[in-house]
Amino acid sequence: MRFNQLIEGVFIEESKNRFLCKVLIDNKVCECYVPSSSRIENYLNVKGKKVLLTPNKSNSRTNYSLFAVKFYNKYILLNLNLTNKVVESIISRRKKELNNYKILREKTYHGYKTDLMLMSNDEMIIVEIKGIIASRRTVSFPSVYSERAIEQLKKIKEILRMGVRVVYIITSLSPMVKKIVLDYHFKKYHQLLNECIELGMEIRSFSLKFEGSEIKYNNRVKFIL
Repeated sequence: MRFNQLIEGVFIEESKNRFLCKVLIDNKVCECYVPSSSRIENYLNVKGKKVLLTPNKSNSRTNYSLFAVKFYNKYILLNLNLTNKVVESIISRRKKELNNYKILREKTYHGYKTDLMLMSNDEMIIVEIKGIIASRRTVSFPSVYSERAIEQLKKIKEILRMGVRVVYIITSLSPMVKKIVLDYHFKKYHQLLNECIELGMEIRSFSLKFEGSEIKYNNRVKFIL
């Protein structure tokens, strides 16, 4: 996935509204959109760091959206809303394995809204995608409590019992992450994830990198239960 129109700036701070922040662009303080349901400060300290932004549509409240932040001469993506599109792009390139599959977005199956659904004449694969923003080599997952993620696992558990194949993809938006460790402090999530794995759910984890104006697959990441 390629991005050619990127604006450079310096991050100042997040606003009280969790979807807004202030960025210094060409010596002018600009209000920008934060494309994440969680505050960026929950994951990273980006104050004073160089950031990349994408231009918004003309009818948007803000002119720009946060895209990435520079850490150790590498970029960490900040737009969690792009995760599904990037993963879909990566899957679609695997022609040999998935030549006979059609990729569908956000289809509802037995009350569960999928991120992606892969359909062939013989099989259906449901894909659930989670994104991680972090700067460390080893990170805990999940990083914050999510009732939505718990409810999703409950529905996935029922779907697995129907004999449907489910792939749970954990995607690091940072190329620096090498290992993801399941955080057992989130007991309900931990329990449900293990139950789903016992029922046959497959876990995939990998990292992304941004270089040459393009988001690319980086490396597989070890996932530890």
